[in-house]
Amino acid sequence: MNHSSLPNVAVLILGFNHRKHLSSVINSVREQTYENYKLIYIDNASSDGSADFVAEKYPDLEIIRNEKNIGYAGAYHEALLQVFTKGFDTAILLNPDTIVDKMWLTELIHSSYADNAIALAQSKVLLFDTTPTESINSFGNTLHFLGFGYCGHYKEKDIFSEDTDIAYASGASLLVKKEYYPSKISFDTDFFAYLEDQDLGWQARMQGLRVIASSRSKVWHKYDFQKKQLNTLKFYLLERNRFLFFLKNLEWKTLILILPAFCIMEIGIIGDSLARGYFREKIRSYKDVFLTLRKTLTKRTILQQRRKTSDKELFHFLSPIITFEEVHSPLLSVANFFLKGYYTIIKYLI
Repeated sequence: MNHSSLPNVAVLILGFNHRKHLSSVINSVREQTYENYKLIYIDNASSDGSADFVAEKYPDLEIIRNEKNIGYAGAYHEALLQVFTKGFDTAILLNPDTIVDKMWLTELIHSSYADNAIALAQSKVLLFDTTPTESINSFGNTLHFLGFGYCGHYKEKDIFSEDTDIAYASGASLLVKKEYYPSKISFDTDFFAYLEDQDLGWQARMQGLRVIASSRSKVWHKYDFQKKQLNTLKFYLLERNRFLFFLKNLEWKTLILILPAFCIMEIGIIGDSLARGYFREKIRSYKDVFLTLRKTLTKRTILQQRRKTSDKELFHFLSPIITFEEVHSPLLSVANFFLKGYYTIIKYLI
């Protein structure tokens, strides 16, 4: 395949006060074997001089400077509209705290264009711990039937040699095809941050499109769970966006069937928020869901009218239990026992 026949790719790196990571990610992208791409840095109003640093060190690099922090969803949505208007065939959203393999882009394009029905694809995201490791950060994110999304196969040894269909793709290294964005799928900018990749992936699934993880496209992520633990803003956004995800994307029958387990889990989350000092943010999440309910239901109507695949057909992508290496709790074990049984019952009713 010659250069002109390769998909024209926009590689988009979004930064918000990530100056210390930018050189390593930009340099690794520039060592790609793939030729037909353009690297663009997006700055979300950083206060650490990130944009000026990139402009000075990489004067040939295109920079998009946002006047304020509009979040992951907002910044990438605007950038995707721009690059697709300019004629790019596909775009890859890349975290600033990553380092990519030399074949990263070649392999991700190869996997993504193996089937026209593939709308979204993620790389195999591995952990970086002073040096690259062979431990998984995410090989397809896991989506629990109560709306909790998290890294799939986290900390497992890399034994994956085949591309695979997944519930949704991690936003750490996410390929988005022009033919489906924004005509079929689109970031919900109201999410701002967290679960926006989950929402995007489920939109694709509802449309009957494929979402995959590429086994040969490798990215190393400087992921530290301890540094990414909950703060008040993150807790609020996760809880609010989980509600918005449900209200927009699931059929009414599914929502009704899930409701009893959802309410029981909510009681547990409220108790946990009281114990950990997040109760105010939990109440704020309820309040904002209520205040934006009309807008959310309007979005729901549009999404459900476009739907081509039923919840019954998609339910196997949802996990019955919550299993994450960094979370160890006797209460979670008890909850998983209940949730697995509940899942087994309702999957036949949906």
